[in-house]
Amino acid sequence: MNIETLEDLFGYQLQRAYYVERTQVELLAELVSNTSDDDLADRLATHREQTEDHVVRLEGLFETLGRQPYASRTRTADGVAESWRQHEESPESVPTVLEIALVSERLEIRAYESLLTLAGRLAYGEDVVEPLEAILEEERATLDALEALETERSVLEPVAADDT
Repeated sequence: MNIETLEDLFGYQLQRAYYVERTQVELLAELVSNTSDDDLADRLATHREQTEDHVVRLEGLFETLGRQPYASRTRTADGVAESWRQHEESPESVPTVLEIALVSERLEIRAYESLLTLAGRLAYGEDVVEPLEAILEEERATLDALEALETERSVLEPVAADDT
């Protein structure tokens, strides 16, 4: 894709966000099935459902902008998925699953922050901005929940180790 204008850049970033979300649907399913932590599995399963909805909302944005939905590969998303696949057989699967989920959320949040910055500079209307803001809020809420779970686990694990 030849990027010559801010609109081109917005379109390209939208394609990348679309790719990330579609990749996340698959990755989240793998993470859910590979954790023994029920709370983590529930949170990830819920977020997988949200992510499926994000894909639909992004398809609506493409339509609003008069574009066909198209996913542009991103090495970062591919790298996160590959990192998971290299460690999924790890005996320490809960920390690995949680870390991969946290990295994924941070990646998604950055993508939506960038899209919203560009949308503002392009003076796009609420029909573009509102869905992006809603997705960003859901991503932030998921990150907050995962970080709280991470803190809880890091505080409890030393106690559990001392009990053995």
